[in-house]
Amino acid sequence: MRSVRWASVATVAGGVVVAFACLAAVVRGRVWAWVPGLIAASVALREVRALQRGVR
Repeated sequence: MRSVRWASVATVAGGVVVAFACLAAVVRGRVWAWVPGLIAASVALREVRALQRGVR
């Protein structure tokens, strides 16, 4: 088993937290929150894919 890349895991966790916070802001009517929410979600998704590639 390979060692865990904790920086990538933290990036995914942080991106998910920010994306949910922005989603909550969008639901409350803050239209501007779409942009940082989408950026955070895309960064988290990219890191998940990078973590999956490391396992193979």
